[in-house]
Amino acid sequence: MHSNTLSGAKAPYQLLCERMFDDFWVRRPTAVGAKLPVVMKLAQRYQVSCNTVVRAVSLLAADGWVTKRQGSGIYVAALSNTPRPRRRRSQGRIGFVVHSLAHTICHRVFEGVEQAANRVGCVVEVASTHWDMAKERAHLEAMRDRGVQGVVLYPGPRRRDATEYLCTELHDYPIVVTDLYQPTMQRPHVVVDNVSAGREMTRHLLARQRPRIVFLKTEDELLHRSVDDRVIGYRQAMEEAGLAPQIERMRLLEGRQGDLSCRSALDRMLAQPLPPDALIVFHDRYAQLSVAYLRSRGVRVPEQIAVAGFDDLQNAVLTEPLPSTRPDFVRVGELATEMLLERIQSRSREIASAVLTCPLVLHDGAPGVPAPPGVAVETSVV
Repeated sequence: MHSNTLSGAKAPYQLLCERMFDDFWVRRPTAVGAKLPVVMKLAQRYQVSCNTVVRAVSLLAADGWVTKRQGSGIYVAALSNTPRPRRRRSQGRIGFVVHSLAHTICHRVFEGVEQAANRVGCVVEVASTHWDMAKERAHLEAMRDRGVQGVVLYPGPRRRDATEYLCTELHDYPIVVTDLYQPTMQRPHVVVDNVSAGREMTRHLLARQRPRIVFLKTEDELLHRSVDDRVIGYRQAMEEAGLAPQIERMRLLEGRQGDLSCRSALDRMLAQPLPPDALIVFHDRYAQLSVAYLRSRGVRVPEQIAVAGFDDLQNAVLTEPLPSTRPDFVRVGELATEMLLERIQSRSREIASAVLTCPLVLHDGAPGVPAPPGVAVETSVV
C-alpha cells in the first residue's frame, strides 16, 4: 500500500487512506466490485471531515484500489494481493480550491480535476473556502508558497461591491477558474453556457402556453455568474416574445434561513393581482422546495403554476422530476485541469476561455432540447 506522502509528517487524509486500506483490504478483505460506504458515512465512521475522506479516496483511486462512478459511489477495484502496476512518476502537484466540497456540483468538478490529473500522475491538493473570499485568497497564496504549481479555482459568489483580488494579485501564478468566473478576474476559465440554458428553458415554457413566467433568482447584491447568465437568457426569450420579464429575489443563505427566504419570495409572488403561471428557479434545490411550498398553499403544480430548475440535482423522493438542465461538470473539471497543466508548461499569459453546452432535461414528457455539440474556445492575451 502506497500513500502519497509529499514531505515530512503524513497529512490527515494520508493517515485515513492507510486506515481505510487496513479496514477494507487487510483485516477483512472486501470483494472486488463491492460498494464502500458513502463519503458522509465514512466521515462519521472515522470522525473526520468529508474533505479528508474525499482526499483519502483519491489516493486509493490513484493506486487502483477503488474506482468512483459518478452518481453511484465508490467501489473496490482490486484485492490486497493483486500485483500493482508500477506507478508513473509524478508530473507535479496542482491544487483545487473550492467554495464548498459539500455541494454535489463541486464534487463533480473535483472528479474531473482528479481524473485529468491522474492521467499524468499529478497529485491534487484540495482546500475549501466556505464561501469566504479572504480564505480563498489565503489558500491560493499558501499553495503557491509551498510549491503547488497551479490551481483550478471554483470560486464562491462575490458581493458586487467587493474588490476582485485576482485582477491585481497572483498574476504570475497559474490559475484556471471554473463556473462562477467573472470578467474582472482576467484568468483562463471554463464555464457552462447558462445564457442559452435560461433562454431555452423560457422558450419551452412559452411553447407550453405559459406567458406569465417569473424568474426566482439570488439577490442583486451578489455576483453569481451562472444565475446572472440564466437571467440574461430568460430576458432574451421574454423580450423576443413581446412579454415583460418578471424577477423575484431571495437571499442565498445557508439551511433554514435560505428556505425561509425562498418561501417569502413565493408569498410575494402569490400576492400579485395576477399570479404567474410558470416559475423558473435558479437552482434545483429551491425549485423542489418551491413545489412543496406552493402545494402547501393550495396551488396545483404544474396545472396552475409550472416549475423548472437548473443543474439536474433533483431528489425524486421529495417531488416528481421537474424540467431542468444537465451541464457536464465533470468535463468542466477535466478541461480546466488540462488548461492549467498546459499553462504551467508553457507559461502562457493567454486568457483562454471554454464554454460548454448545456442541454435541457424535460422530465415532464416533452422532448428534450439538445445543446449544440462541442466546446467553444477563445483566447486573448493580457
